[in-house]
Amino acid sequence: MYVLEQGSLDCTKIFNGSTEPTLLKTYQPGEGFGELALLYNVPRAATITANENSTVWRLDRDTFNNIVKEAA
Repeated sequence: MYVLEQGSLDCTKIFNGSTEPTLLKTYQPGEGFGELALLYNVPRAATITANENSTVWRLDRDTFNNIVKEAA
């Protein structure tokens, strides 16, 4: 999982029948992404592209799983 501290990131995905990526969301500081891939142990479903210099914090799978278990 990733949390954006500074900057701006675009989230895009290429859907079936299309060759061009569709903009799904623009992430702003304080927002996170990538948790679904960790929760369900699946490959990421979209592409993240930085719009400017950005600072992103990474949370590894083991730490994420421990946090989820503690919260449950």
